[in-house]
Amino acid sequence: MSVLNQCPFTSSCRRVSPPNGLGTVNDTGIPLSLLYGDGTYGVKGTIAVAPFKFGSYEIERQAFLDVKENSLGGSLSDLKIDGLLGLSFDVDRASPINQAIKSKYGPSADWGKSVLKSIFDQSPSKPNFIAFDLARTDDLEDTQGGSFGIGEYDPKWAAIANSPKLPQFPEGGSRWTTLLEGISVDGTSIPVVSTIKGVPSGKAITLLDTGDPSSVFPVAIFDAIYSHIPGAVKYAAESVWILPCNTTASLALSFG
Repeated sequence: MSVLNQCPFTSSCRRVSPPNGLGTVNDTGIPLSLLYGDGTYGVKGTIAVAPFKFGSYEIERQAFLDVKENSLGGSLSDLKIDGLLGLSFDVDRASPINQAIKSKYGPSADWGKSVLKSIFDQSPSKPNFIAFDLARTDDLEDTQGGSFGIGEYDPKWAAIANSPKLPQFPEGGSRWTTLLEGISVDGTSIPVVSTIKGVPSGKAITLLDTGDPSSVFPVAIFDAIYSHIPGAVKYAAESVWILPCNTTASLALSFG
């Protein structure tokens, strides 16, 4: 990242050179805490601003949280994390960073909006979507590589543009949620249940989250999945299932 020529906000801004390789940034001094996942872990720091570049996209002034503490222990670099890029919908409550900036500098302050919002604002004609091809390198089915596209698809998955569009549920929410309508293990269907009020019978709300490598199910679905895997045994004392190392069971989730 290049250095801003001058602090574009107030005289209280200070230029700092963080040890994480970002170069010189402008620290606004605005304190902020962010919680992730189920709200039991998160980070604390101050809001800073710097030029941002991602591929061919450039943003002159991009606000971000310069993390000073995290509840996971150790520094972010110890956890092999340089930072997190938010990919939520463009709604006011989606970004505490943007909310904090507007609260201090007024509603016209636009440098707290998300990276995606800035990119789409710069290119109004660009199709408003993002696309992921998730990599998996730590098991026997090595599919390393992966891709992240803004307004475009990886060419090998271009046909997905013709797939049915899944409606958001509940409509108007701030997260990437839709309805799961079927589950099968090796072709055998298992009941889909939900523990959330207002969900249609036989369906469940699914949160699509690129930041979490695991799947979390209600206990009834969890047990039904593993009970259909040949050779699987439940260890009741720990509520876990023990699986044969050579199992090749295929789990399928159906949407739309």
